[in-house]
Amino acid sequence: MGIKIVSDRIIDLSGEELAELGIDTISCYINIDGKSYSDLDDVFPEDVFGYMDKTGRVAQTAAKSPTLYSEFFRPFVENGDTVIHFAASSGISVIAQNAAIAAKDFPGKVFVIDTLLLSNGLALLVKYAQRLIRDGETDPEKIVELVKQKIPKVQCSFLLDTLDAIYKGGRCSGLTYYAANILKIKPAIYMNETGHMVVREKHRGEMTSALKRYIKVTFEKYPDPDLSKLYIAYTTFNKDIHELVLETIGSHYKFEDIQVNSCSCNCCVHSGRNAVALFYLCN
Repeated sequence: MGIKIVSDRIIDLSGEELAELGIDTISCYINIDGKSYSDLDDVFPEDVFGYMDKTGRVAQTAAKSPTLYSEFFRPFVENGDTVIHFAASSGISVIAQNAAIAAKDFPGKVFVIDTLLLSNGLALLVKYAQRLIRDGETDPEKIVELVKQKIPKVQCSFLLDTLDAIYKGGRCSGLTYYAANILKIKPAIYMNETGHMVVREKHRGEMTSALKRYIKVTFEKYPDPDLSKLYIAYTTFNKDIHELVLETIGSHYKFEDIQVNSCSCNCCVHSGRNAVALFYLCN
């Protein structure tokens, strides 16, 4: 018996790290050409991008049902554990809502945290919860409350290279799309206080120059970072871009640990190729 930490797969940690941490996850659906797949179980980012290249359309994402969340939670509860589930933001999906509905099947045994975040933003909170447990905290409700207090301190943002995925998914007009291409606009997207993805600023120019400005503005808007950890996540990895990101970050702050991860299909569907994301806690 103990506290079991679980998460949506959009946490974007590798399978190996999740196993090492003892974190079980549940994936959302990725729907491609009329078929449903489970994110990072039987569909991967290269499949998402390949489908877009081949058809000019984007895959669709869908949350698992409350029934499937209940089935996910049940084995842990039957094992005698109290479950704390870290859900992707309610501002972008019904994931948190469906998980909360399922939690009602296990009163006092399953707690759902609407993180108002995605990707490695969840990872920062999960690892904070695990530190609390290691330090001796045994009250799940107190852990949930302490984690919720950390949510506003998480910097969670992306820089998009193109609007291809957004346009092909019907989330921006043709006029906006073509204007962005002509002007070489790279939008910086952040998770606001209600968990919605909002354009923070628009950077013009090549990705290399836009990245430098994006990182500079990010540290200006979210100063005094906790230097113990920084996550960088990519929808597609480019060695030269990564070296530029590390160099630019290093010109502002010296983080003790910088971890690089790949984004899940869910993030790739909405962000497109070459997107770069930064995640850290502010003090």
